[in-house]
Amino acid sequence: MLSSVARAATKRLVSTTAPTSLHRIAVSRFALNTPKSNHAFIRGFATPGRPKKATTTTTTATATATKKRTATKKPAGKQAKSTKSKTTKPKAADKKKPVRRGRKPLTPKQQATLERRELKKTALFTEPKHFATAPWLVFITEQSKDKLRNPAELRSNMTQLSQDFKALPASELQRLNTTAEQNKLAYAAAYKAWVESHTPVQISAARRARMLLKKKYNYPSRSPKTIQDDRIPKRPANAFTLFTKARWASGEYANSTITEGAKAIGQEWKNLAKTERQAYEDLAKSNSEHYEKEVQSVLHRPVNRRPSPQP
Repeated sequence: MLSSVARAATKRLVSTTAPTSLHRIAVSRFALNTPKSNHAFIRGFATPGRPKKATTTTTTATATATKKRTATKKPAGKQAKSTKSKTTKPKAADKKKPVRRGRKPLTPKQQATLERRELKKTALFTEPKHFATAPWLVFITEQSKDKLRNPAELRSNMTQLSQDFKALPASELQRLNTTAEQNKLAYAAAYKAWVESHTPVQISAARRARMLLKKKYNYPSRSPKTIQDDRIPKRPANAFTLFTKARWASGEYANSTITEGAKAIGQEWKNLAKTERQAYEDLAKSNSEHYEKEVQSVLHRPVNRRPSPQP
């Protein structure tokens, strides 16, 4: 009979999960047939089993040693980090933002240039170009059309063109007259459309801008054209102007020159009785009040009063 130790050893050998080798089968058979005296020999096979506790102890010891190494290394890492933080370069000081300097004041010449530019823009120099509204102008336009004549060449040929115009037959003159009338109507329609494309306020500002350009900068060199707009209220006449119109309309100065008639009418105004003068002054005051209301309604501004001129 086998002892308990031998039976345990035999079971371990037989019940192993690994593939059974011929050597182990032989050992097991030998153990079954071995007498009690050979139990020591069997214990030799049983004692070198798997030392579970020893393996666990070794694993625990290895893990402990690893933890100690890690714990020993951590302060070194911290020290390295602290060293890095100490050795980092100091941040560069923030650059000061540039101080914006105010614009230099404009010189009188620059101010005049800006004013002139704004006045030109306000003056509306965009009206339609004049058409040929006279037979002579129609003839010159037709003769110089598609011939690339510059102004100097056209002036030099003006004598020849004048002779050619005088030699035209009646039928050709009639055609030129008809063309001129048609041009008048076409220009009037185009001019009216251009004027009405702007508000009365813009037209009034354009009139004033043209006057200032001529007065301050002599622009344009020729006499500036006043924009005609029936929508803008007309400034009323004063008492003396009303009296002058009435005296000229009477016909008493029909045979007098303008200078003589104006001088005589001025003297009459000075010698006019106060009651007779009051009638003209009342009429002028009524017209002025009506004009102020129109200006406020159309141009949206008060009237700049002018002192009445003295004769």
